Amino acid sequence: MKFNLTKEKILNKQFIPSYKGYDPEDVDEFLDLVLKDYSLIEESFKKNDETIVNLKKENELLKTSLRDLKREQELAGLKTTSSKNKPTYANSSLDNLDLLKRCAMYEKKLYSLGVDPSKLK
Repeated sequence: MKFNLTKEKILNKQFIPSYKGYDPEDVDEFLDLVLKDYSLIEESFKKNDETIVNLKKENELLKTSLRDLKREQELAGLKTTSSKNKPTYANSSLDNLDLLKRCAMYEKKLYSLGVDPSKLK
C-alpha cells in the first residue's frame, strides 16, 4: 500500500497565499491527497478487522479440537507425558470390562461406517 503523503509532507506543506487567504485549488489538491490516503487507511482497517475475526474463529475451532482430542485420549485411558510425548497408560489397572466397552464402541463405529470388524485382519 503506497501512500501519497508522509507526516513530513503534511507538516511541511506550505500553501500559496492569494488575494483572500490561500489558493483554493492548492488546498483542494492537498485535501484530495489526504482523502485518498485516508481511504487507503480505512480499507486497511477493514481488512485487518476481517482478519482478526477469521483468526478468532479459527482459534476457537482449534481450541475445540484440542479439547475433543484430550477427551478422546482420556476415554481411551491414555495420557501423554510432557517430556517424551509417548502414550502411557493413565491407569495401569484397566480391567477387562473397560477394554470390552471400548472394543464395542469401536466396533459400533466401524459398523456405522459400513465396515465389518470381523473381516478385518
